[in-house]
Amino acid sequence: MAPKDAAVAVDVSSAATADAAAAAAPASEATIVFGKGWGQGVLKDARNRKPLYVDDWKRGLKFPAIFAPATYIFFASVLPALTFGEQFRDETEELFSIPHILCATAIAGVIQSVFGGQPLLIVGVAEPIVLVYYYMFKYAESTDDLGAEKFRPFCGWVLIFTALMHFVLAFANASEYIHAFTRFSGETFGTLIALLFLQAAVKGLEHEFDYPADAPVAYRTVNGLWSVFLALTLVLLAVWLMTARTWHVGKRWMRELVADYGAAIAVVIITALSYWVTEPDGVSWEIPTRIACKQIYDSDVTGTWSTTSKLGDVPSSQVAVALIPALIITVLFFFDHNVSSQLAQVDDFGLEKPCAYHYDFLLQGLNTLLLGLLGLPPTNGVLPQAPMHTRSLMGVGTNRKREPEKATIVLEQRVSNLIQSLLVGVCMFASPLIKLMPRAVLWGYFIFMAIESFPGNQFIHRLTLVFMDLKSLRKGETLPAYVELVPRSDTMKFTLMQFLALGCVYAVTWAGVYGIAFPILIMALVPLRQYVIPKLFPASSLRYLDTAEDVEEEIEADREDAETTGSPHPEFGAFVQQKHVIPEGGGGGGGGLFGKRNNKA
Repeated sequence: MAPKDAAVAVDVSSAATADAAAAAAPASEATIVFGKGWGQGVLKDARNRKPLYVDDWKRGLKFPAIFAPATYIFFASVLPALTFGEQFRDETEELFSIPHILCATAIAGVIQSVFGGQPLLIVGVAEPIVLVYYYMFKYAESTDDLGAEKFRPFCGWVLIFTALMHFVLAFANASEYIHAFTRFSGETFGTLIALLFLQAAVKGLEHEFDYPADAPVAYRTVNGLWSVFLALTLVLLAVWLMTARTWHVGKRWMRELVADYGAAIAVVIITALSYWVTEPDGVSWEIPTRIACKQIYDSDVTGTWSTTSKLGDVPSSQVAVALIPALIITVLFFFDHNVSSQLAQVDDFGLEKPCAYHYDFLLQGLNTLLLGLLGLPPTNGVLPQAPMHTRSLMGVGTNRKREPEKATIVLEQRVSNLIQSLLVGVCMFASPLIKLMPRAVLWGYFIFMAIESFPGNQFIHRLTLVFMDLKSLRKGETLPAYVELVPRSDTMKFTLMQFLALGCVYAVTWAGVYGIAFPILIMALVPLRQYVIPKLFPASSLRYLDTAEDVEEEIEADREDAETTGSPHPEFGAFVQQKHVIPEGGGGGGGGLFGKRNNKA
């Protein structure tokens, strides 16, 4: 789980250098075993990252270049936080709302950026936890000795137990099991998150046709149609602006500025455009519907801070019941947090500094405990923001035109995460500005986030290639290796299995109160991949469909060998025998989500 290159330019003592060298040892040489060496994984991570801590800050002091990725990921964090706050407000009768989500995101983000082992990891409230809290609220509301008035302290007990379970897993070195999180489970979960984003956006836009509630149908219809237009326009505008580097209009610095801040510019433009259609004079109905946001110091928000003093109000029987959602959240966070951290530092990014999964999961437990005692919802590593953050740091602080070879080097530092977290914190006191934004901006940005999560997702690419005629692609078209190396039948069966697994997990989220168990199904994808799928597919096919090894050089060698000899490599049954000849069907996405930096095949 260590990087392939430990050449980190840091001036440290010889002892610290030895620690850094130890961090670069191949995963196969690791001595930490799950359940053995109590706490050794956390200590190993802390020792490996300690000598790099000062360098993490020094590298981030590249102003003003660092502000572009910081503000980019700030918008990717704050807009979902606003949306989740709206969802919480609707589904918990305002017991949780936007200020609570912003506060939790800011606190956890600052802690991760300052004390985290992997500072590139973005943490925040995620859509799955919104679902879990919705089911918990329905349970509390229907239980006589709880009710809505004891929901917050009940959640406090849930998070206390969740934190304790995190501590046990962290000290038992459970994160060593992350090698089993292959592309199959990771991409299925990533696609589920994208589906939940799209679902939230569709539901939100559908509800816009119900607002204002006391207005005539004509007004509500106008509000709905105008909101749909604003949301879709935001998506198209943001995607277009982010391609500005390929434009031929304007100066280069101007194009780069537009590309870096494309999503933010789109939000500002659509917010201004939303005032073009407004309600008639003298009418109290608001068109379009705008975000309802309270200040963090409002009385019904500050009541959150008394949650700890009310823990004793929860009956002992319900304290015991809190163990059930605590276990579910722990399973969810063990998968979600570790996968988010994994995707933020895959081999494709070429990071130099070592991972810290055990340490970061312990910190995740401390974060959960703190937020629970404060009466706030928990945070964890989030998708797709985590890999988006790392990707946005490529080439930062370098002249991409004069030094093109440095354009893909990621600036590994703590400053951008700290800046974006502090900006989220500032938003807690910016209620008047937030209220200017139409809710349609939130739904549109959710669609944009879902789209942003698709690049590099091999599962999505395989689904699209199923409907393509690969023979019609122009000669010399670059395609993923397994389009040529994996038989069409294996590719189709593997994609179908992944699609069915995704469908099962997604269907459970619609199962009423039983939907709270959906994280268990997510985690079940791992043993499914480890023990069932290898019996259904040959190893040569899985090597390319779901490998965790960097095999591109070997693939190219196999291609050249086959082209030279005119016969396929013996390991691959249906390898092409002539250049540019692509077998009918197949399909897949290049790059993938996982690399040998963090996994073994």
